Amino acid sequence: MNSIPHELALGDVLLSPLLPVICASLLATWLTTIILNKFRLSRYIMFPSISFLAIMTVYFLLMDAYWVKI
Repeated sequence: MNSIPHELALGDVLLSPLLPVICASLLATWLTTIILNKFRLSRYIMFPSISFLAIMTVYFLLMDAYWVKI
C-alpha cells in the first residue's frame, strides 16, 4: 500500500494534493517575475502572460516530479 495520502485532510474537508503544488508554483512564479523585473530581463520577453504560464508550468512539473509525486 502507498504511504502517501491521496487527499489532504483539513478538518473534515478533503483537498486535492494538487492544491499546495499549484499554490507553491504560483508563488515561485511571482518571485521569478519580480526578480526578472528587478534585473530588467523581462523586457526581452515578447508575451509576458504566456511566459508566466510557461514558467508556472515548469515549476509545477518540477514540484510534481520531485516533491509530491502525484
